[in-house]
Amino acid sequence: MFKRLLWAFFLMIFASFLCFVMIYHAKGSVVFASVPQGTSLKIKEEIERNLNLDKPLLEQYENWAFKALKGDFSYSLISGEKVSEILKEKLPYTIILGSLAFLVLFVLSLFLALLCVFYKDSFLDKFITFLTMSFFALPAFSLSLMLILVFAVFFKLFPSSAIADIGFEDDVFNRLWHLFLPVCALVLSHLAVFVRFIRTSLIDSLNQSFIESAFARGLSKTRIYLHFVLKDAFGSILAYFGASFVSFLMGTYIVESVFSYEGVGNLVIKSILFKDYPVVLAVVIFSIFVVVLVNLIVEIICKMINPRFANA
Repeated sequence: MFKRLLWAFFLMIFASFLCFVMIYHAKGSVVFASVPQGTSLKIKEEIERNLNLDKPLLEQYENWAFKALKGDFSYSLISGEKVSEILKEKLPYTIILGSLAFLVLFVLSLFLALLCVFYKDSFLDKFITFLTMSFFALPAFSLSLMLILVFAVFFKLFPSSAIADIGFEDDVFNRLWHLFLPVCALVLSHLAVFVRFIRTSLIDSLNQSFIESAFARGLSKTRIYLHFVLKDAFGSILAYFGASFVSFLMGTYIVESVFSYEGVGNLVIKSILFKDYPVVLAVVIFSIFVVVLVNLIVEIICKMINPRFANA
């Protein structure tokens, strides 16, 4: 546990510094988001000096890092609000979208993989593989745009942006209606890989000697698959989901920006464009913390399900 936390701490330092270096050397400036076009160069330089953006790279990062270690993530260079307050406002939306999509992805992947194994090498198995791989061939932002074009523009069945309609912010069903397309984009863009991995894990479990013994005893195929095979493979399936959570989280940020969903993803894209590094670095720290936490929880669950993981 201690080694994992220590590793997470060094990872946060390294990732935040690397991210800061890239933002520092990127083109553009936060000044462009703060002042109108045509403002003199002298005024822009004065604004950068007031924001300490004229200081050397290491000095700027050092000032931010020492504050961050004390729990102070500074202020947004664009809005002037405390970064912690901005994240407090935006995080719940990202957590709701990410958690719901991750749950749907897990259940749907498990169900489709079981169908593929139950009807191995049949038309259904090949059709599920073809269909999921077709969605996987599209990047998350392209798939999001396609869903908006088809279901929001052509058929007008679902909203294309925002977290809720104006005046319906407290309506749970309206919020869920707005979540439908973003959740579909997240699930469909990751479905193929997860279905393929679960299918492979289940097939590997089928080759275990105790599974062959269960078939020899005359137990029903459904009981063997759902009780023995799934239980044997469940630990490795959970471990894979935990290890893949970082890519899923990045996909969530991209989908949020496409759907103008007012979460962390939409915020961080805007912040990167205008070099608002306090916001970007705070999101990086948060993302690493969430990934480490999810993997820790998954590891604990895996050890509870299968004691063999305790020695892995």
